[in-house]
Amino acid sequence: MSVNLLPLYDEFLDYLIEKATPQEILAFQASPEAQATAQDLIERNNAGTLTPDETRVLNQMLEFERMMSVLKAKALKAVRTS
Repeated sequence: MSVNLLPLYDEFLDYLIEKATPQEILAFQASPEAQATAQDLIERNNAGTLTPDETRVLNQMLEFERMMSVLKAKALKAVRTS
C-alpha cells in the first residue's frame, strides 16, 4: 500500500500492531455516534454549510480514517504472514 504518512505515524501504527492483536485492530469500528457525526459533516460539507470548527473536525476525522486504513492494512498483512 502506497500511502504518504509521516514516519512518526508509521512508527505509531507499527507500535499499535505490536500491542493489540491484528484481529482486534481489524475488528475496530467507530461508534454509531461517531459514524453519524461523520456522515452529517460530510453531507453538510457537500452542501457548503460547515463552520470553520466543523471543517477542522471533519479534517481530523478524515485523517483518522486514513490512519486506520493503513493500520488495518498492516494488521491484515500480519494475519496473512503468521
